[in-house]
Amino acid sequence: MKKSLIALAVLAASGASFAQSSVQIDGIMDAGFQSIDYKGNKVNGIGNNGSATSQINFRGTEDLGGGLKANFRVETDWNTVSNKGNTGSASTPVVAGNETVAAASTFGNGEIRAGLAGGFGAIDAGVVNYNTLGTYLTGQPFGTAIGSGFRTFYVNDAQSTSQVRSDNSVKYTSPSFNGFNASLYYAAKQTKAVDTANTVTNSVTTAYGVKQTSFGGLGAYDMQGTTEVGVNYANGPLAASFSSLKQDFKDVGTGTTDQTVNTLGANYAFGDAKLFGLYQTNKTNTSSVNNKAFSISGTYTMGAVVLMAQAGELKNDVNSTKSKLVALGADYNLSKRTAVYFRAESIDDKAGTVQAALTPATIKGADTKFARTAIGIRHAF
Repeated sequence: MKKSLIALAVLAASGASFAQSSVQIDGIMDAGFQSIDYKGNKVNGIGNNGSATSQINFRGTEDLGGGLKANFRVETDWNTVSNKGNTGSASTPVVAGNETVAAASTFGNGEIRAGLAGGFGAIDAGVVNYNTLGTYLTGQPFGTAIGSGFRTFYVNDAQSTSQVRSDNSVKYTSPSFNGFNASLYYAAKQTKAVDTANTVTNSVTTAYGVKQTSFGGLGAYDMQGTTEVGVNYANGPLAASFSSLKQDFKDVGTGTTDQTVNTLGANYAFGDAKLFGLYQTNKTNTSSVNNKAFSISGTYTMGAVVLMAQAGELKNDVNSTKSKLVALGADYNLSKRTAVYFRAESIDDKAGTVQAALTPATIKGADTKFARTAIGIRHAF
């Protein structure tokens, strides 16, 4: 349930202004039991985000008249099962070209944007989500959680941890015409930062390499350039989305490549069932990366119960290897905002696509199996 708050400044204004400006708080809490096989090492216990990303959002809007509105969003993703996980340590510089990796659970570590919307469409600036994220969510029903293939089969951009947004970005979204809209996204490449030296702590050298200092102002650190074009359609039972995202890593730290991620997602509803399809290519200009992935998934609703399943394959054309994904899920909706859930996925990662963000080196085993199972509760507010 969304709560609307009225800013103090608005409280002092007229009754008309009172109705035109508001701040809203909403979010998700997700926690439960998880059993995880990190390529041969098994871990069991209470974990979070088995079915959705736990978060709190502050959103604001002001009606400026004439169809024009100002708006903002500040998203914070948090850890629902660990106090220490919410301390948000930011002592280690982020690797160059991967700056939008905020410290765990720090305030505002998700999408941050301010913008205007009207008859011309919408324009937002800040740390704005890619259209690719929406395309990805259009093409399968598991969100970005267990069973989705996110950061395993599929990437959201070319960064090493597959981020869903870029620092210093601006995004334009057109008005909708007969169900269609388009988007343009831009974040300028930066290559002017001063090199960062290695540091020594307790006789241990940390090699920061070249130009890795983050958490600064414009130009204070090097950053890959990002451009994206998106086209979306939603009308009746059909929804479809295509995104082409290109990132320029040349001269960013030690980067030498351009990388393009093209993603196509669609779903079609018929009665209580919905069918999904997702296809993605991920390739560098030097062909050092050349992956093709696809999956077919579906949902079926029976009263309060929603069943879901997905199967897919990824081919690594660099070394001619393949990974396979199978996922199952079920929600039992206790209300419109609360559900208990089951999620399970199994990945035979012969192509080596499961990222370090999901398989910490401290516990990752040596084989190719990556499997996760979760039973938990999700509450939206």
